[in-house]
Amino acid sequence: MRIWQKIYFVTLLLFLVMLNAGLFFAARFLFSYNLAQEKKKAETDCYFICQNLERDFSILEHNGRYRENVVELLVENYQTYYKKQNLMISLEKTGENEAPVLRSKVSGGGKRAEIYVEQNLGSPYQAYRIFYQKRLLDFEEVWRMLKGMFAAVSLVMSVLLCLILYVFMRQMLKPLGRLNEGVARIAAGEYGKTNACRNQSFWTRDEISELSENVNKMSETIQLQIETLKDENHKKQQLMDNMAHELKTPLTSIYGYAQYLRYAKATEEERCEGLMYIMEESGRLARMSETMLTMRLYEKEERKLEKVSLQVVAARLQKILAGKLQEKNLTIRMEFEEETVFAEETLLISLFRNLLENAIRASNAGDEIVFRSFCENDKQVFEVIDYGIGMEEEELERITEAFYRVDKARSRKDGGVGLGLSIVDLIVKRLGGAMTFTSAPGKGTKATVILQLPNKDVKSL
Repeated sequence: MRIWQKIYFVTLLLFLVMLNAGLFFAARFLFSYNLAQEKKKAETDCYFICQNLERDFSILEHNGRYRENVVELLVENYQTYYKKQNLMISLEKTGENEAPVLRSKVSGGGKRAEIYVEQNLGSPYQAYRIFYQKRLLDFEEVWRMLKGMFAAVSLVMSVLLCLILYVFMRQMLKPLGRLNEGVARIAAGEYGKTNACRNQSFWTRDEISELSENVNKMSETIQLQIETLKDENHKKQQLMDNMAHELKTPLTSIYGYAQYLRYAKATEEERCEGLMYIMEESGRLARMSETMLTMRLYEKEERKLEKVSLQVVAARLQKILAGKLQEKNLTIRMEFEEETVFAEETLLISLFRNLLENAIRASNAGDEIVFRSFCENDKQVFEVIDYGIGMEEEELERITEAFYRVDKARSRKDGGVGLGLSIVDLIVKRLGGAMTFTSAPGKGTKATVILQLPNKDVKSL
């Protein structure tokens, strides 16, 4: 059974029980109230009859006609008169002088209602007792009409309630059905916004709409996480493929030269050449392993930001890159608007060393490389600009991927392993910054790194 059906039947049952109970108690109250009024009226009538009889008996006694047969005739006249009003009265002589106490009772539960009243006459006629009996024919008719009216009201109200409650219940719980369908789609693997909440207003804003929105958010979050996991999985697979490819070439060369040196009758010069190649390829493998370990360390270590002097960083970079700059007859022009940067010195040197080494590889002999820094709003912008070979647009989107090389032959010749910009991207993220590249074939490349300006009140950690 659907939840709307359960709510519908339970609500309908409770309402009908309460409605009929209310009508029943209202009818009983009206019945009891009217009956009490009739009882008071009967007691009043009986009292006046007693008063009239006492007065008549007194007149008869005064005229000397107070005898049994005359009393009976008088009572018969009373009975005839009151019979026309559906009243039955009788007079009995008890033989005892009792006080004129009024007693009354009501019989019947609605089908046949009667009132009985008895009272002794006053002194000196206490030996007589009047009996008064009245059948409430009008009251019975009114009671039957009242019960019929209540039954009709109950029936009409029940039918109307069934229809109105059904319409409102279906309308109000319709979002729950859509929510159920959306959750079923999620269970089937369809993520994203599976059940949109429409017409959100003061009247339609309830727990179901909030639950629907939360399910939408949950579904979108799951979809985003799945896409992220797919992307990460794709990157990991691509990393493994690239790593396998990068390892295959040096390992194949090392194994081939080792076999050649073992089995071939090589000259001393050939042996030296083979050993040198093996050492070069082994060195590349060692550098690759060291670089990957460095990347893992950067991912795990906590950030320890401090004020770093850009002049100190520039001096270290000039010393590290001096040999490569001299080899290609290159110069670096450094321009710094700020004296310090809020970062980690080791990471900062590694960051710009990789960017400058890439610029050196891409530059032609005799070119100038620009390394500058300036402030923009509350950010510190660093730019490394070369005027070398440049890159295509599609290459810019992949240059931070591990083992990706724009020019594989030249990178291997220069000793690169294709992880430099991957390290740069990791460092920039670790420093809480952002990095972009702009380039064009034959016009050079500009790498832009944006970091937060150091707070003047921050002290070195």
